[in-house]
Amino acid sequence: MKKIILPFIVLVAIGCGNDASVETADVIERTVEEINAERGDPCDCINDKIDAVDIFLVEIKDGKYSSSDALNKALETTMDGCIAPFGHREADIAWSESLKGCETYGSIIEAMVTIQDAVNEMKTVEQNEFVEGIDDGANEVLDKLRESAH
Repeated sequence: MKKIILPFIVLVAIGCGNDASVETADVIERTVEEINAERGDPCDCINDKIDAVDIFLVEIKDGKYSSSDALNKALETTMDGCIAPFGHREADIAWSESLKGCETYGSIIEAMVTIQDAVNEMKTVEQNEFVEGIDDGANEVLDKLRESAH
């Protein structure tokens, strides 16, 4: 009797597992489509963001942002909306793929590289100023590090 019951239980478990996997895949696929439908048209999204990013680049060149932290916060605000990730991995990946199909995708990537370079440059300047401001050796470095941690 045990020899008959064990294979039966295994077959039922495998059969149920397969149906659940198919249902889960359907739900995930539908959810991805629903999430990305809420974002609107990917190419319209990029076109709208290009204008905002162009303004942001002008502000960077004009020296509006005094620190890399301020610049990063402003960038987060600028990129909020249709380009920002929703936190659903599959939907975010699918959305990124759909953005790549737009004519203006290259322009937004170039702009983002320019912004990244500006952030990196600002970070380097901040680090150099931090190091240059230290006169009294290792103790002062440790004191400054403690201060910056709080």
